[in-house]
Amino acid sequence: MKVLISWSGERSKAIASALKNWLPHVFQKLQVFMSDHDIQAGARWGSELDGTLETCNFGIICLTPESLESHWLTFEAGALSKSIKESRVIPYRFQLQASDVGPPLSQFQGVDANADGTFKLILSINEALDHPFLDEEKVRLAFSVWWPILGKMLDEIPLTAEREIRSDRAVLEEILEIVRQSGMRDLNNLLGQVLLLPNVRRVEVAPKMIAGEASNRLALRITVAKKLPLGQIAPDQLIPSSIFGMPTDVVEGAS
Repeated sequence: MKVLISWSGERSKAIASALKNWLPHVFQKLQVFMSDHDIQAGARWGSELDGTLETCNFGIICLTPESLESHWLTFEAGALSKSIKESRVIPYRFQLQASDVGPPLSQFQGVDANADGTFKLILSINEALDHPFLDEEKVRLAFSVWWPILGKMLDEIPLTAEREIRSDRAVLEEILEIVRQSGMRDLNNLLGQVLLLPNVRRVEVAPKMIAGEASNRLALRITVAKKLPLGQIAPDQLIPSSIFGMPTDVVEGAS
């Protein structure tokens, strides 16, 4: 079975590299692909990666606070979800909570980068194998032997640096950059459409929430009455997907 590990940014890359080196100890016949390691010098990077995406059976997306808005991770997650079951694309959250992850990555069932979350990841890989271990106890035994090595590697990855205090001008420039990156000529019209959705209570530009705390980055915060799985929302009541071209938080709250 082939597993693709997707990453963006230095800390995300460190996590991906740790998983690439560690997973074959738990599953000896597992093929683990990570673009930075596995694309040969001189190879056509785009075409080789496309070929890998088409043949992968399982995807792991290494998420860190700074990689949440990565267009690259969104692209790879979308490509994976088209070729394999959604249940086999798993965001691996480092220094993040499930509530920190917004659409489209929130459609996948993620796990935390700790012992409990990593064991859930291993169980999911085992279920996806052509010839899995006989039972969960054998998986648990293998995991107990090898987890301390991965745990040590994860502990050595630096935590998020303390936030800087930014000037009002810097905040304004980031708001303008959010609008520019969205590629929308009529942002007011789009936001007006969002506000008409029955579940939406408010739309504002606010500090992005990471691990339950306000970060030093800005995001478009959409407050809804209740967060629901995509499958339970009528098509005409979905937040437009083009909104998620910019940093976005969808949170629950009163009007």
